[in-house]
Amino acid sequence: MRGRITILAAALGALLLSGCGSGGAAGLAGPGGAPLPTLLTAGPEVRPATGSAAEQAARVAAAWPGSAAQQTWEHGYYPIDAPAEWLPADAFHGGADKAAYLNGHLDLRTALPVSVSGLSEVRFADGSTLALPQRSAQDVLDGLTHHDGACSGDCGARLAVTAVRPGTAEVTTSRGRATIGTWEFTIEGYAAPFRYPAVLPQQPPPATVPTWSGDGIGTGLRSVSADGLVLTAGVPFGCATLDPGTVYETDLAVVLIGHATPRRLGPHEACTMALYSAPVEFRLSRPLGTRVVLGLADGRPQVPLTALVRPQ
Repeated sequence: MRGRITILAAALGALLLSGCGSGGAAGLAGPGGAPLPTLLTAGPEVRPATGSAAEQAARVAAAWPGSAAQQTWEHGYYPIDAPAEWLPADAFHGGADKAAYLNGHLDLRTALPVSVSGLSEVRFADGSTLALPQRSAQDVLDGLTHHDGACSGDCGARLAVTAVRPGTAEVTTSRGRATIGTWEFTIEGYAAPFRYPAVLPQQPPPATVPTWSGDGIGTGLRSVSADGLVLTAGVPFGCATLDPGTVYETDLAVVLIGHATPRRLGPHEACTMALYSAPVEFRLSRPLGTRVVLGLADGRPQVPLTALVRPQ
């Protein structure tokens, strides 16, 4: 597959954790062939973190203020729903077109625009702006036409790029809605352009937090309730039963902690090695508001999975 820019890769790694395998052999304990929990609800009470997981959450929260990650989250460009590409509604007209696109078989039949400044402006809803290094139209084209591995599908099919123009798109960021520059590629036969971000997100290094052992499981944020009081996160587990989660809260951050109890096996049972993820609700003591949700293991800010998969 050709090289493509992966937006918000670090966050997605935590958010998109899913079950590895859906069934188990007869006689195996754990989730195996049993249905996965649809949702473990929070209940009316807040469950504060305790034990070694609470100590780890405290370290994560303490490392956030003044960190590079916080500076990017609050003052930089950290997109939540900016995809690597916006395809037109009618993509693709057929299997040959799709194969040509995925194989990078694009013929350039126009001149590429060149930015004089080499910068692209991000304009936020509050009127503030941020100038960042531009991802040039040539960079976009190179990413589209670069292909690793064997050709798949109709290897003889090709598409013609007949025009490339600058444009704009609205995205959601950690600072709210923003307008970013794009490159609009007109491909012969398609009325609407194929669009690509002209600016890349700033990806700060994760906070330096130590590993820990003991109670507690890192989670991946999925959604936030309308009142901001209940967060739903995916909790990974194996041969275990999920328990209600706990939370660690400060004025600036929230850390969600999953819990699971290992299954007690019968004399003829064995655990599978499969890893699953199920949704668990976490109730906060007050609405999330502008506070950030941080990963228990890496201290990275997390964004709701529902935002990442919102239709463009």
